[in-house]
Amino acid sequence: MSALRRTASKARPLPADAVGGLELHVHRPMPGAAVIEVIGEVDLCTAPRLAEVVESRIRSTVGIVIVDLGKTTFLAVSGLRTLHHLQTLAHDRDVDFYVDPGDSHPVRRLLERLPLGCERPGIAASLGRTSRLPSPRGITT
Repeated sequence: MSALRRTASKARPLPADAVGGLELHVHRPMPGAAVIEVIGEVDLCTAPRLAEVVESRIRSTVGIVIVDLGKTTFLAVSGLRTLHHLQTLAHDRDVDFYVDPGDSHPVRRLLERLPLGCERPGIAASLGRTSRLPSPRGITT
């Protein structure tokens, strides 16, 4: 009778905010603003983690929250629903909420067909270069 031998695999540890192909990085480019950079796929499995991270920023003391989807490789309808929920929560808490599709073709394609109304292309990159907050709720001045 032979014994089964279990070999230890050398798995790379995931970054602190990486779940199922999703990485989230939170930046504070200026006081009162938070940018959540989303890298990877937002689907049924990863949307709850996105909601958790963004919701905690909305419930904090910041006045503007930007979700940067420029490096998002896939956005499922469940992710779009999550963004809509976060948009509603931000509105209820009087926090300005924007979604920046960046150069992500999958994100832009979905938002063209099912717009949220809070899309602001380029806002994540421009926020770090300016000392002025964007106009509230997408109103241009």
